[in-house]
Amino acid sequence: MPHTSRPRTQRNQPSQKRLEITSDDGWTHVTTGNNARRVNRNTRNKTQEAHVLDPVLQPAEAPARLTLDDLRIQYSLHRSQWVESETWNGIESVLAERISRRVQDGNGLDGRVDGIVCIGLGSLSGFLRDGWVDRRDVSMYQLAALESIRDLVVENTSVDSKVSVSVYLQDPVFNKLDCALLESLGMTVVNHPEAFERVTRNTLLFCPGAERKHLEQILPSNPGLLFGGPLENTESDVIQAFIDRTGSRILAPFKANEHAFWMTRFYWTEENSQP
Repeated sequence: MPHTSRPRTQRNQPSQKRLEITSDDGWTHVTTGNNARRVNRNTRNKTQEAHVLDPVLQPAEAPARLTLDDLRIQYSLHRSQWVESETWNGIESVLAERISRRVQDGNGLDGRVDGIVCIGLGSLSGFLRDGWVDRRDVSMYQLAALESIRDLVVENTSVDSKVSVSVYLQDPVFNKLDCALLESLGMTVVNHPEAFERVTRNTLLFCPGAERKHLEQILPSNPGLLFGGPLENTESDVIQAFIDRTGSRILAPFKANEHAFWMTRFYWTEENSQP
């Protein structure tokens, strides 16, 4: 059969390549075809060397026809794959043991997990960087892990199975659909810096997608449990100090999407450890 001459388009992919042109005034013009927008770059001492400001992240753009019901169906499929995986089955008992051991620590003080804080989950429904980055699968699987851990905390810290454990999530890329899905799961989306301020020694910090600069702000609060990383070899004194007072267990590779939990570990602070 002869090939058609009609060009093939890819769904959810931009049709034109972006170009960045830096002019003499220190601005970078990001172009797609004949369109251009200006990205702020300050100059130092009137030199031509541009200083790039940290980008202000915006909510991710979801496909126009995607509904909350569609998103729930997608999440249900991802969660099924997660809970049936060797990755979850291999770490579940370790998590349960460490959560249970914190209910009564060596000083006779209540060390139960009283909240979960999630930093940097990413959008569950939208594309990042003007549609060039799609990491929705990664975020979906990580949310499945977060919900599984939340259920495990409730099961192993309370005699009343109806007692809930608060989960707070913070990420500037969350859009309205993301927030609706998270809220339907009994989780709370907060704005910066509220999630950072909620971290204590009784917090389980969930941060597979957190950046180093954020970890350096959070870890001095000495969260009792941490799911994320890897924290090793970051060349950060703050992060290394946290590692030095913790034990850890690495997760088995997640076959459905290896990037979702690449080198992820579960960390726990040793009994009576102090920052």
